[in-house]
Amino acid sequence: MREPPIEDPVELADSLLSEARHDNELGRFDRAAATLDRALDLLAAADGDPAHRLRIRVLITRSWTELEVRGHAAAMAMLTSAREQASAVSDRHLFTLSLVQEGTVHVRGGDWEAAIAALDRIGAVDEATLNPAQQCAMLINRGLAGLGLGRTDQARDDLSRAATIAAREGFAEQEFKARHNLACLAFVDGDLPRALLLMAEADAMDAAVARDRARLDHAEVLLEAGLVDGARSALREALEAARHDGHRLEQGEINLRLARCDLLVDDLEGARHHVRSATAAYRTRQADELVGEAELIRATIDVAAGHDVPAVVAVLSRRNDQPGARTGARRAAARLEAEARLLLGDVDGAESRLATLGGADRESLASRLHETLVRARLDHAHGRFDEAERRIVTGNRLLAAHQFQSSSLDLRAALALHGRRLASFDIERAVADGDTDRILTSVERWRAISHRINPVTTASDTEITAMTRELRRLRRLAADDSEGRSSGLHEQIAALEDRVMHREWTLTEEGSRRTTVAAIDAAELRAVTRDRNVTVVEFFEVGEDLWTIVAADGALNGRPIARVDEVASLVTRLRRDLRARAMVSTGSPMAPTLERATASSLAALDAVLNPGGATDATLVVIPSGSLTAVPWGLLPSLRGRPVTIAPSSTRWLRGPSRPPEVRWAKRVAALHGPGLTRTGSEIGAIRAAWANGQVDLGAGPDVSQDFGPATSGDVLAALSSARVVHLAAHGTHEGQSPLFSSVQMADGPVFAHEFPRPVVAEHVTLSACDVGQFSTRPGDEPLGLATALLALGSTSVLAAVAPVADDLAADAMVRYHRVLSRGEDAASAWATVVEAEPDAGVFCLYGSDWSATD
Repeated sequence: MREPPIEDPVELADSLLSEARHDNELGRFDRAAATLDRALDLLAAADGDPAHRLRIRVLITRSWTELEVRGHAAAMAMLTSAREQASAVSDRHLFTLSLVQEGTVHVRGGDWEAAIAALDRIGAVDEATLNPAQQCAMLINRGLAGLGLGRTDQARDDLSRAATIAAREGFAEQEFKARHNLACLAFVDGDLPRALLLMAEADAMDAAVARDRARLDHAEVLLEAGLVDGARSALREALEAARHDGHRLEQGEINLRLARCDLLVDDLEGARHHVRSATAAYRTRQADELVGEAELIRATIDVAAGHDVPAVVAVLSRRNDQPGARTGARRAAARLEAEARLLLGDVDGAESRLATLGGADRESLASRLHETLVRARLDHAHGRFDEAERRIVTGNRLLAAHQFQSSSLDLRAALALHGRRLASFDIERAVADGDTDRILTSVERWRAISHRINPVTTASDTEITAMTRELRRLRRLAADDSEGRSSGLHEQIAALEDRVMHREWTLTEEGSRRTTVAAIDAAELRAVTRDRNVTVVEFFEVGEDLWTIVAADGALNGRPIARVDEVASLVTRLRRDLRARAMVSTGSPMAPTLERATASSLAALDAVLNPGGATDATLVVIPSGSLTAVPWGLLPSLRGRPVTIAPSSTRWLRGPSRPPEVRWAKRVAALHGPGLTRTGSEIGAIRAAWANGQVDLGAGPDVSQDFGPATSGDVLAALSSARVVHLAAHGTHEGQSPLFSSVQMADGPVFAHEFPRPVVAEHVTLSACDVGQFSTRPGDEPLGLATALLALGSTSVLAAVAPVADDLAADAMVRYHRVLSRGEDAASAWATVVEAEPDAGVFCLYGSDWSATD
């Protein structure tokens, strides 16, 4: 009987090395360590030069595993041993490979300068000895280190070369890393939509690599975009995977980014918890640079809380006095120390520290706005008030410029989060001075910036169109599946909604680069209210207080009126009463009780807000975030009075900018969805009103469609071509994902996400429950179905903020269009309707003044 062949230990060790490298790529570090140890055992018993040189290769690879399993010191010790052995046998190639790996180790630990120092020791002659895979590794790590040090041109060159080599050689893993890091470079350059697009394209590659790092970078971009919920979701998913795989360094980085999420929404206790977890993880791997990053976040929390600020200054001062390149982290530490010194009244110390910053070619929006804030506070403390004002204006324009880059309404609104602290300082400074004109100017400067940007003109995206079509199908299946028989349907819907959102975030603005509309100032608002017989009531929040500024007859009066939490409680109570009232029939014994409760809630809220005064002038209301669901037409003091609700005084006065290329063919489109009563007669009466009206609409109303339920395509076509669009349908407002708010059509829901860009329809009436509601992001950026129409080009939108009976809506809408068709302006026409049918006050008119004669 023949004996099985005895395997060559060197060949077997070489095979084990390849296996371990694959495990390293997948993040299976414990398994890779065990495999490499087996290879070392085999090589210890083998003689000869090939075995010795292979042992050095194994040690070089083992250093990466050692970093992840035991930490930085152990990894460097192993690399030092490998390098000494390479020198002993005069193998320059293996010596060069040890430098490539040292760069990798330093990059992983966040020590960019050490990484560059190691990789710079590789000369052109040494680089030529590397095979394509090794060249990719060197270029990727040098690119990452260049990114960390702000050397973006060098980083772009290195990463592009790595991507080219990897694509040519078929190295999917290295190509993924190079392309993903080019996305990180776009992020550093401030191009968030492109960064998100490139990350999505890299993530779609079929590459067998651990995605922990990619998830972290993706969350970083989402944080920079102000998309905190999206970032937190991605981070929690990554944290679960990192814990499962025992990746301590990733756990640290994930927790640190979760701490930053907490900071952005003022959850200081949550931030402290995550910083402690990050620090503990870093220390187990001796990642000193990353421990320093965690300490910087902890100092940020203390400064935000005003906690132990002298100690924070002492720690930051020692850190900032150390020599070293002005990386992003070091600049952040200097800004934070200056801010802390200002809290202590050390104005000169703050100015001295800021003087060390110098200039920076590229920094994130959040970093630039933080520096603007600290310098504005410094100027204010020195009494340089004009200079502080100039800085605030510059910061405001910077934020608007970043919002303008994207065609995503979601991303535009979310970015305002980063301007929140600067806006608060601006408004609080004006409030402290007691100058109502300055308060109004400051509030308008920051309010709803995204609505001052010209309407989005991006061409429709085929990928989003396809995904939305599928989402509509799934939503319809879910609506028909009352017994829940389709397993996993809701999970599919949630996953697809997530894909739609992420895809939309990658869309960039196209067409001409028009600037934002200038914000209205106090002098202009005074003149408008005097000349037009209009009263403007602007609500805004300062700390825990709700303020109002009333502009009437050329005068401005501002004052705090209540605590925000008290008003929010009254609004919640009113919404509950309205919903309960809508659920019972008129003859129910509960109806009188609910009617009284609703009247009581309306009276209580009206007494606090006191929005109208005794004047009979047209009223424009600018609500704060706590007042987004108020049915203003139902308030006793406003019943029957012309009222327009606007995102800002600027948006009301200026209206949307309508590009000259936008034209309409049809003049009126009246459509309805399924499941409503009296829709045929309602649609017929509205079409007849415009056909027989006194306003000449040129081509006349759209009478081509029959009276059957319209499809989603009919709705989108109407919004793209008609001047007036009336839509009667069931509607839903999605508070957590406002741009998935929808109206139900014959083939399923039409989402705000898929509205045409731009919307051509000047005036839209939505005879649907709830879709007048909107959610307000930090920075007073409103998001919802009605406000999406405004942001995309509509002048005004009529929509309900609460449930409404079909019969009431039908009667009110027919009456409204009859008045509109006679040339009456929208606010006055709706006031006439509400005076005759008070319960129609659940509908609000949003946007700017509009009439068919304009």
